[in-house]
Amino acid sequence: MKRLLSLFGLTMLLIVMTGILTAAAPLPTIVVVDGLPLTMHVGETHVVVVQVESTERFISATALPSFQFPGKGVVAVQGGDRVGSDVSATLEVTFKAKSSTAEFPTGGAAAVHVVVGVRYGGGYVVVEDFVFPVTVLP
Repeated sequence: MKRLLSLFGLTMLLIVMTGILTAAAPLPTIVVVDGLPLTMHVGETHVVVVQVESTERFISATALPSFQFPGKGVVAVQGGDRVGSDVSATLEVTFKAKSSTAEFPTGGAAAVHVVVGVRYGGGYVVVEDFVFPVTVLP
């Protein structure tokens, strides 16, 4: 019985500590200031701008491109954007319409992603994925 009460007490302590640690985790605000348009023409470029705001200092913030059809439709001009330690960051990723999406199996649109990650001390990372369906016209 004593062992059962001890196990119960330890379990309750773990539950309370988990709640405290989870509540203390920072949660930044990640907002797309300027996204990709629904339609682009071959050769056109557009910059996606993302704003990160945090009440606690982060180690770094990064925005990276990702694609449903890599190398086709819409491509990234550069590999992404990163800033170091701060409480605020403006991240930019430049995209270029490379080829028409008319023959894509998705009905003429390509899903273009901007993945934003904010890293804090202790290995805590917040990630947000923004998806833009883009149709590229000739």
